[in-house]
Amino acid sequence: MLSMRRTEFAAFVADLLDFIEEKIREAIETETSRPAAIAEAAGAVAQLRDRLRENEDVQATFILLLDAQMYDAHAAQWWADLARMDRPEFEKLAAVLVGPQGALEALRKVASAANAPS
Repeated sequence: MLSMRRTEFAAFVADLLDFIEEKIREAIETETSRPAAIAEAAGAVAQLRDRLRENEDVQATFILLLDAQMYDAHAAQWWADLARMDRPEFEKLAAVLVGPQGALEALRKVASAANAPS
């Protein structure tokens, strides 16, 4: 069954990526909130994965950059492990996701271009 969509594809994907980034940054800033913040970020993955089915080109880019975090059979475990790892290792992985040249920023650009006129 196809759901009725009320939000344009690029805006929806950008909002979810912003939410995931916000939660990862919260986990970086406040060690005690890390498990909950990462669990919240992980909770957005199912919605993101579902919506990406609408655009195979964008979905392919997400698979290339975030396979372990979104599409791997053990994606949920990846997020759980992220929440529990030592702080230096956590910060290193978080930087790969939310740093200035991070995966989430690259994916925002890809999703945004999906709605741009050709």
